[in-house]
Amino acid sequence: MRRYSRWLALLLALVCLPLCALAAPTSGSFTCYGEDLSAEQYAAVLELLGTDLDNDTLISVSIKDEKALLNGLVDEDKMGSRSISSARVTLLDEGAGIHVTTHNIDWVTANMYASALATAGVENADIVVAAPVEVSGTAALAGIFKAYETASGQVLSDVAKALAGEEMLTLGNLADVIGTEEAEELIAMGKQYALENGLTDPEKARPYVEEAARQLGVSLSDSQIDTITSLLIRIVEQDLSAEEIAKQLNALNSSIQKFEQVKQGAATFFEKVKITFQSIGDWFMGLFGR
Repeated sequence: MRRYSRWLALLLALVCLPLCALAAPTSGSFTCYGEDLSAEQYAAVLELLGTDLDNDTLISVSIKDEKALLNGLVDEDKMGSRSISSARVTLLDEGAGIHVTTHNIDWVTANMYASALATAGVENADIVVAAPVEVSGTAALAGIFKAYETASGQVLSDVAKALAGEEMLTLGNLADVIGTEEAEELIAMGKQYALENGLTDPEKARPYVEEAARQLGVSLSDSQIDTITSLLIRIVEQDLSAEEIAKQLNALNSSIQKFEQVKQGAATFFEKVKITFQSIGDWFMGLFGR
């Protein structure tokens, strides 16, 4: 039930983004707050976000927007009744990367947000996510996207945003099983290597996921391996830049290793996999060439 609720929360979150054209990039910070916050909660959340009421642009996300878009797709009794997760986005100078801070978010980590946001195309932004009480944090992704698109004037691809949401949920579900640091490192290394090598064939990508798990000392089910492999392939199909992803995440100071170290580790053991599979291929060619 908990996992179903997370998927539902994410689905609700991703569909509540504005459909109107966006204006040109604007300076300053943008706060996207849940419309169902009480006056007391609203004040508390804005304080957690560091919102400057004199200078920030405030926008809201409502449960009515979500329900209107989900009409006929999800049973009424299974929909949430309040929108309370909030986010503040401040655009940074080129090269600054993505920085995320969270308050009262107990499932999605700052690193998970940052990794998913980079996949969606978010660049150079300081992001604070907060709620008045502890929540999983999946629904906050909508507020982040809404604030970022308004601030930057950039309309992010719907496909990329959905993929980012899937990445965040995959990370969270993996963290429940293998640990947060291991899940973050696994996806970081796998994504970087898949992008750098243009892996779009499941049969070629899957062994690298298996080797990454082995190197990190974690055990994955076949279903988990398939899920990660499919995610990595679809990320590669978005034609993202491995270099740009690395630049956006390199500034993270957290449980993930420095990104360059992650890249080096990935390159080392993935190269071993490549050599191993090449050796097997050579062996078969020699066998049938006799």
